[in-house]
Amino acid sequence: MIAWTRLWRHRSREADLDAELRFHVRRQLDDYLAAGLSPEEARRRVNLEFGTLDLAKDECRDVRPLQWLYTLVGDVRLGFRALSRERLFAVSVTLILAVGIGATVAMFSVLHGIALRPLPYARPGELAILSTHTILQNQFDGTSGANFLDWQRQSAAFAGMTVYRRTSVSRVVFAGTDEPQRAQEGLVGSEFFELLGVPALIGRTFSREEFAQGERVVVLSEDLWQGQFARSSAVLGRTLSIAGEDHTVIGVMPRSFQLPTADTRFWRPLAVLGRWWQGAQRDREGDGFEVIGRLKPHVGIDDAKMEMALIAARLRDAHPENRNRDIRVGTLVDHVIGARTRRGLWLGFGAVLSLLAIACANAGGLMAAHAIRRRRELAVRAALGAARSRLVRQVLAETVSLWGVASVSGLLLAFGLVRLIVAYGPAGLPRMDDIGLDVTSVVLACLSGLIVVALCGSMPALVASKADATAAFRSRDPFGPSRNRFQNVLVTAQIAGAMTLLVAAVLLAKSFIRVQAEDPGYPAENLLIVRIDRPASPRFFLDARERLSGLPGVVAVGGITDFFIRRNPDQQVTLEGRAFAGADGRLPKFVMDSVTPGYFRAMRIELVEGRDFEDRDLERGSPPVVIVNQAMARRFWAGESAIGKRLVGGAVPPKDGRWATIVGVVEDMRREGLEVAPILSAFVPALLRSMDMTIRTETSVDALIPVVRQELRSIDVSLPLPSIVRADSRLEERLGSRRFETEALVAFAVIALLLATAGLYASLAYQVALRAREIGVRSALGATQRTIVRMFVRRGLRLAVLGIILGIAGAASLAKVLQGLLYETPAVNAGSYLIAASVIVLAAVFAAWWPARRAARVSPMTVLRDG
Repeated sequence: MIAWTRLWRHRSREADLDAELRFHVRRQLDDYLAAGLSPEEARRRVNLEFGTLDLAKDECRDVRPLQWLYTLVGDVRLGFRALSRERLFAVSVTLILAVGIGATVAMFSVLHGIALRPLPYARPGELAILSTHTILQNQFDGTSGANFLDWQRQSAAFAGMTVYRRTSVSRVVFAGTDEPQRAQEGLVGSEFFELLGVPALIGRTFSREEFAQGERVVVLSEDLWQGQFARSSAVLGRTLSIAGEDHTVIGVMPRSFQLPTADTRFWRPLAVLGRWWQGAQRDREGDGFEVIGRLKPHVGIDDAKMEMALIAARLRDAHPENRNRDIRVGTLVDHVIGARTRRGLWLGFGAVLSLLAIACANAGGLMAAHAIRRRRELAVRAALGAARSRLVRQVLAETVSLWGVASVSGLLLAFGLVRLIVAYGPAGLPRMDDIGLDVTSVVLACLSGLIVVALCGSMPALVASKADATAAFRSRDPFGPSRNRFQNVLVTAQIAGAMTLLVAAVLLAKSFIRVQAEDPGYPAENLLIVRIDRPASPRFFLDARERLSGLPGVVAVGGITDFFIRRNPDQQVTLEGRAFAGADGRLPKFVMDSVTPGYFRAMRIELVEGRDFEDRDLERGSPPVVIVNQAMARRFWAGESAIGKRLVGGAVPPKDGRWATIVGVVEDMRREGLEVAPILSAFVPALLRSMDMTIRTETSVDALIPVVRQELRSIDVSLPLPSIVRADSRLEERLGSRRFETEALVAFAVIALLLATAGLYASLAYQVALRAREIGVRSALGATQRTIVRMFVRRGLRLAVLGIILGIAGAASLAKVLQGLLYETPAVNAGSYLIAASVIVLAAVFAAWWPARRAARVSPMTVLRDG
């Protein structure tokens, strides 16, 4: 402890040491004078005995405790002083390493927060998600209540299973307000919270007895607790009106608990739905539930898959409703994150690792060139008696100082990037709240930079410290061809990495452009989507259509079950006199939606033939009618009119003979997203309890939003504040993840290209400086400026071509990973490779031309005289 406290008294200790040594020198001098020696002889003997005062101080300092720390601090101080004299070099290396470190730390933090960090549940590796696999459509969907109960009873691999309703939006009224609010709720089964192993933040979760008795209790999310109740513990026991019924608040779940969805605001037991829940437990045809299971200890996911396959086979034999159904078992983490998101994140992390490697290679080349430029200084120091370890230590102090500044700058950059990603990242990216700077990535990225600068900075010092000072002054490059080979390897590696990233960036950019160019089948501009949940009466949609149609600028109003298809299109249909299955026995994807009259006009979907729906089609007792899209008409009635043909939703013909007659054919729409081709679709006229209203306008849609809200509330005062979005914004949101991947990879590729170009430029510029005498001789012997420029450009192009070849090999090895992220773009694409190679060649020519042009303009006489 005493030694550490003395560390801060450095100046006073140095003054004491100087005074003590001077005292001993004077005393010894006095002793020699008293012995009769002359003053000159006395001073000579004192100098022989003590040496120089500075040398004596060094010997005394060496025996001090923590002297190595004093030396390190001094070396670092000298290092910063030396770097301040070469600001351009220091700033260049700092920026290069800071970009590499910052990008790597930020991207790994995103990857770790989303895909690698364990889910915030007890023993998350044991949790699995179980869903229904419809065999003929090859689609994965939810399950029915009756099937869930059979899975729960028959499974021996799972310690427990629970269920939750897939999507549910409810209206809630908070105390002190009369206005109902629309909120995402979680309707969950018994033991839901216990199975996941997450205790309540305050209060408790509902018990088995409360679930069995259908008690109206509610558990709040932390966000709702904070926003509506200011985190007051008095919330426990409060009463909330949910869906028109009073519920007692019994607990609050932490923010990290994000099931069923991240925007869930409160949870209720499924049993509060009473008769609906009782009927759902007997229903085998539904698909509205998701099932979570916890595996027993020492039971793997593969064992569970085998067991559930046997259970599915038994259920197919026992129940006709299950003849087209299998059971899929997957990990909960895969369900939360998604295979495509995981693949995109790993690709992005691989890209920043390549960028970090390029940055390190670039910084290493600059460090090596800088150290070689100091070879004469180092050789002279060695010739004057400086120890080899002292030289290396001094160079390392400079490089470590440089690395320290670069690391701090990189971490600040990473912090800013992470904040930007969390604030402006794609809406569909899961677990955004878990993203933060990761200690592992910080340590690894900073260590990689330290290793590079230490090796590239100290190796030339080791070589120069053994070199003869005369040879160092005589030779322009004591490292000779080995140094050039080292630089060439670094430059080639940078170009290869940049080429790989450019190919990937070009492929993703092409894919994104093709997705954006797809026609959704309707003009998304000037179109509003209004989500209406549970109005007082289904007639609300007709009243709203009439009221909204009278607003200035409104062209047409309609309604549909879901504007985008949010469920799996695995419905079945029976066609009169037609087989629905394909030649392979597979059933194509099919969806049947309810719409209101006016919907197709609001969407500006043209009728190919037939008529649109009319209000009389909604009347009770009217003949059932249906409109199909062109994809369905082509699939079953190619070469003939579909008008007048009949069908019915479901797998069996209607017993009452009420077939629905096709009265119209409309154009196709891409309602699953721009990346998914139009599927077979049928539309029936109906009014549901929840629908998406579509409002087509001729004026600004933003100005219309508050007016629409006011009109809807005037029709039904109990209606929660509806969600209103622009259709074009919703389309952009669905492309958010793809846009994020593309923009990130393009940015990494551009930075890598700039670094590789700078590395090639620096290497050739240094070679030009070393070969200045040779260039002068060539010029004196008749070489033209064009010849000299061509010589160095060829050298740069050779390195670029070698890097391009290696980069193409790297890009080809990533083809399988890239293919899963591309849309109608082959991963091995000659055009994309050619574009990337052309960019590299142009950058190489530019990087080589400038130093070669400068060398060609040097006067031969000046070079020969100075050399």
